[in-house]
Amino acid sequence: MAAVAEWESVWGFKMRPQLFISLLLFLIVSCAPFPKEVMQEVKKDIEFNEVFKAPDAFKGETVIWGGVIIETITRTDDTLIIVRQAELDFQKQPKELDKSAGRFLVRYRGFLDPAIYSKDREITVAGTIAGKEERPVGEHRYTYPIIDARALRLWEKRKELPPYYYDPWYGDPFFYPWGPYPGYRHPYWW
Repeated sequence: MAAVAEWESVWGFKMRPQLFISLLLFLIVSCAPFPKEVMQEVKKDIEFNEVFKAPDAFKGETVIWGGVIIETITRTDDTLIIVRQAELDFQKQPKELDKSAGRFLVRYRGFLDPAIYSKDREITVAGTIAGKEERPVGEHRYTYPIIDARALRLWEKRKELPPYYYDPWYGDPFFYPWGPYPGYRHPYWW
């Protein structure tokens, strides 16, 4: 009987609130997309449009931006990722991928495999604004804001869902009140 009482005190009613709170805290902490230190330094009031117009005015500020990868360029000391900006949802994942305020460069110290960080993958970056760089886009010269990456999050590819199938024989087209006349009864409902 003592073993049962001991078990109840550990896993029974007496420990349930502590277990629930511990589990809840674990889930909250484990779902953070970036390290806590980086998240505390992020300036949430800085808009992409403001930085795009004057990148040098925001040098050294920490931001979180995301979007879709256009190209990944590996160099001897670092990797450059060209990203088409998109707004982020509450999980810091890019949303509304067809809307963009422009492009930006991510500079990552180290090697990132272009086969993994490939075109059309969604990415979120936390880092400091390092200025601007002018690069060609076709025949046009484009000024990119540069982010020195402190943390990256490459999102899983979105799955294409098949279109919803509407069964043409789903139900009787003459059910009440859309029967051919008042008092109509389906011939098989005798």
